[in-house]
Amino acid sequence: MMDMRYVVFPTDMGSSGVVFSEDGLAVRVLLPATQDVTLARIRQLFPDAVQEEDGSRELCALIRRFLSGANLLIPMKLVDESVCGQFQLRVLNAEREIPRGMTASYSWVAERIDTKAVRAVGSALARNPFPIVVPCHRAVRSDGSVGGFQGGAEMKRHLLKMEGVHFDARERVAPEYVLVPRSYGKAAHLVPDEL
Repeated sequence: MMDMRYVVFPTDMGSSGVVFSEDGLAVRVLLPATQDVTLARIRQLFPDAVQEEDGSRELCALIRRFLSGANLLIPMKLVDESVCGQFQLRVLNAEREIPRGMTASYSWVAERIDTKAVRAVGSALARNPFPIVVPCHRAVRSDGSVGGFQGGAEMKRHLLKMEGVHFDARERVAPEYVLVPRSYGKAAHLVPDEL
């Protein structure tokens, strides 16, 4: 059995957690909640994991910075991609192409990976083991409503607002903050290939 360790650490939004495999890569990132809720969730998912008192790991520091408003993209080299299937990993990597301050629909993500399986894209994002590293809060419904999120709709709105996304009076993402799939036949926003 693999030796799993976890760290629970404070952020500006609550206590976050990361579970690491014995090779030091993250197998799970937990969004902020109360410390008790974060600990209970880790113990439920990884009952044999051992807590580390030292929260100085690089990934924890980067998550803390991100949640305090820093503009950064956390490297995937800090997570264990093998916990994802091939399709999910393609979805997560496409999601990482959405720049800070923008959102995109599941259709946009599906188009990026050349699939018509939009619902499967939504399911892959819903099971994202690395929120924040993969900024799945940037995925919204095609009507601009925030849709689901592991941390809840209010946290999703907070993260998007922190990144500069604006909402209309109905709490839907303002259209100028949504990347449009090319297949919609509208002027699509493009994401730089360098990301």
